[in-house]
Amino acid sequence: MNIPDVIDRSPMTRFQVMVVALCLVMNVVEGFDILVMAFAASGVAAEWHLTASQVGLLLSSGLIGMALGSALVAPLADRIGRRPLTLACLAVATVGMFLSALTTGGVQLGLCRVLTGIGVGGVIASLPVIIAEYSSRRGRGTSTAFFAVGLPLGGVVGGTIAALVTAGYGWRATVLLGAALSPATTILARMRIAPLEALPAPVDRAATGVGRNVLRGRNGIRSVLLWMAFFCLFAATYFAGSWTPRLLEQSGLSTQQGISGGILLNAGGVVGVLIVAALALRVAVNKLAVVALLLGAVAFGLMTMALGSLAATMAAAVLVGLLVNANGALLYAVAPSLYPVSVRTTAVGWALAVGRVGAIVAPLVAGALVDAGWSGRGLFGLFVVPLVVAAVAIAGVAVVGRRPDELQRTNERPTVST
Repeated sequence: MNIPDVIDRSPMTRFQVMVVALCLVMNVVEGFDILVMAFAASGVAAEWHLTASQVGLLLSSGLIGMALGSALVAPLADRIGRRPLTLACLAVATVGMFLSALTTGGVQLGLCRVLTGIGVGGVIASLPVIIAEYSSRRGRGTSTAFFAVGLPLGGVVGGTIAALVTAGYGWRATVLLGAALSPATTILARMRIAPLEALPAPVDRAATGVGRNVLRGRNGIRSVLLWMAFFCLFAATYFAGSWTPRLLEQSGLSTQQGISGGILLNAGGVVGVLIVAALALRVAVNKLAVVALLLGAVAFGLMTMALGSLAATMAAAVLVGLLVNANGALLYAVAPSLYPVSVRTTAVGWALAVGRVGAIVAPLVAGALVDAGWSGRGLFGLFVVPLVVAAVAIAGVAVVGRRPDELQRTNERPTVST
């Protein structure tokens, strides 16, 4: 019996669903870790008298760590296994969150956010690969898309807690809560994650190496287009996630209304991911991604017109969150399918690392433009452009196409005979 072929053909079992659910829980906590700084930014800026540019740098520091984690740490999973790397990265993220609450200045906090980001980046690159390898062929796109609901759900939880906790206890209490959630997730993962790294049989690295399957020929063109899509999408997503609360304040809303807008943005993201997870059962994820990216550009345009009206702004925030997070889910589903299992975590990790560069640049650019006098309308209008570019890039992935032998190699799984 060939176990991977049976997994591909059979309905999802309770154990497989449990693996997907555990990955979702970990993504929720990591989403909290990523977005908690956006909700704490006003308190941090007030305590240390930071400028908008300094706040932008602080918001980007965690993303710098995530880029390092995705590019340098995540590829180790293809060598030492997904489970030990996931546990180690969760521990690193926990330490970073705890130390963040003890900092006394912006530089210290920035360095702790980099450390947290390294752990988060290593985890996030491995989880969609684990899901793809545990899911049946029919349910793979939906499971991977559903996993992405964790990021906006973590933002909803983080924003709700931030609104309650920060007002009474300050921003440090929210960060400490994130540290407490991270150890709990580490313990749960240690108990429940199955040792996936024990399944694959030895592979011929010369035939399935990174150069051949990621960087050369048609594969290289597809990889570059995928990197462009991740860069542009993450730039728009992390601009919206990081700056929406403060930009809403600057447009005339109160601090609590700004936080509410951030919460609604992430709540919309939860709905968006659930929608695309259902659609992925019937429509190819790359086609869904192109349409959703273009609709995301429209949503950013609507936000430029909505600012200034409380009801319209909140509705636009929901729509923006719905579409950018739906696109994140779709790209997470597209990326693993392009590469064979022997280099999958490395390839996905690199794509995410390029995306993190966009996520790093966007808050910095936004902070500099705010200091230069740009309004929220101008900034949301500016970020329409990367979403359109991302749509063109994903359409290009399909245009490049794959030969039949490449399709067979991409869909291969580690085989275990019993």
